[in-house]
Amino acid sequence: MNQILLALQAEQSELKNTAAAIKYCYEKIIFNQENRVTYTKYLQYILEEMTPIEFFNTFKQLRAFSYGCNTWRWLDINESIVKSLPEANSTILWCWLVCHPNGYVREYALQKMIGEASENRLLFLLVTLNDHVKTLREVASQELEKNFSQTSEETLIFSFPLIKHLKKLEHKENQFIYERLTSFLVDSPKLLFKAQDNQDFNIARYAFEWSFALVGEQRKQALRNGLKSTDRIILIWTFRELQKEAHWESDYLKGLLNHPHMIIRKLSCEWCYNNREKEERMLPKLLDRTIAIKALALDYVRKQFPTFDCHAYYLQHLIETPVSALQGLAILQDIRDRERMLPRIHSAQKKVRMSVITWASCLPLDEQLILYMDCLADSSREVRTKAVDQLSKHYSLNIKERLIPLFKTKRELYFQLNVLKILNGESRKDYFFDLILLYVDAADQRVAEDIERRLMEWWLNWNQRFFLQFNLIDKVNLTYLLNKHHEVYSKEVEEVLLKVIQAK
Repeated sequence: MNQILLALQAEQSELKNTAAAIKYCYEKIIFNQENRVTYTKYLQYILEEMTPIEFFNTFKQLRAFSYGCNTWRWLDINESIVKSLPEANSTILWCWLVCHPNGYVREYALQKMIGEASENRLLFLLVTLNDHVKTLREVASQELEKNFSQTSEETLIFSFPLIKHLKKLEHKENQFIYERLTSFLVDSPKLLFKAQDNQDFNIARYAFEWSFALVGEQRKQALRNGLKSTDRIILIWTFRELQKEAHWESDYLKGLLNHPHMIIRKLSCEWCYNNREKEERMLPKLLDRTIAIKALALDYVRKQFPTFDCHAYYLQHLIETPVSALQGLAILQDIRDRERMLPRIHSAQKKVRMSVITWASCLPLDEQLILYMDCLADSSREVRTKAVDQLSKHYSLNIKERLIPLFKTKRELYFQLNVLKILNGESRKDYFFDLILLYVDAADQRVAEDIERRLMEWWLNWNQRFFLQFNLIDKVNLTYLLNKHHEVYSKEVEEVLLKVIQAK
């Protein structure tokens, strides 16, 4: 969070965002005339700590007009007030007033701002290009044409997302300036290459997008930089740009298939899958560390190399690359691997346990269920989720009869919570009774709270309860449970029970 905002919040707790902090500073400067120098500095510090998107969002919040809300007297600022301000004010004071809802204030502040030499004015000129007042758009356009090239690199780089935003707008000034600024940036490759390393992903993405318009060695350098990025979008754009290169397949494809980033390897494999036949470079992808790529390669090999024994291939690499090989065997789901796979369910590696539980689908259903139930208390959330999904998929009375006793005896947090998730698949009436009964055996307050939440959701879900009928025997049983466990049941549980018992 903006450090100046935090400091101002310590002074005034009602400040919820940066726009409110700016309004507060103006109230202090203009109306209270209190510590004017300090609060003017705050306006500058706030801008320096912003990202481009934060700046744009703050501009929109300041620009918004409301008849019912005038926080920190922001809307009380008018033409006569700004004209009465001292001439020797800091430029930043005029900059933020360019975002004011009052058109006269914006116009006056804009003239004052452009009369001062300031790096900040570029940002405010760019957002003024979308002003509904044509005169202000024209002034901003003229100033940008005259001074854009003289702006520092840091400010230019910061303005990338603001420049890109101009392309979405309809005013003709926006399109004209956008084309001029884009042309300037494409003619400044050093600036684009510097911006590619920016920590703000929006700045980096637009820097790459414009740098792909370069030619010759500079374009190749942009492509090389793109392949080094860690941003998913930049990597996808780079891959698409590489496909436009002459001889891209012979020059790049081999390296792309072995690229350290998953998205590039996946895109390369997908291209081979759709465009190449008998591509032997897809065979090593059977051992790719990403399961999705491994599955794609397996499908490709089965189609293009029907005589290739994938099962034997994975067995050959079981010692060299055990995790990848086991993941491949899991996809194949060959029951011949029973003795090889089942003991590994106790492996210390999560990926190995996940491979076993994925492979288990080839076992007889009864054996599957035993394995899934054992995994409900696994230390890995992924393994537990997979077990819950499988038990929910195969849910039956048989599963319920096995889970209920285990719920009462195991008394482990994750196990009990997962049992509750699985029981969600049964009939709504049985579900209600089971929740009431299991509440007594909750091993942890979190389990009890989860049951309370589910009971309340059950009661509020009128559409599913509408056709349920609780007969006299049901209500007698519920009354018995309420009397027996009234010391254990929480207030929430008792309320739902009484509603059911008293319902006609």
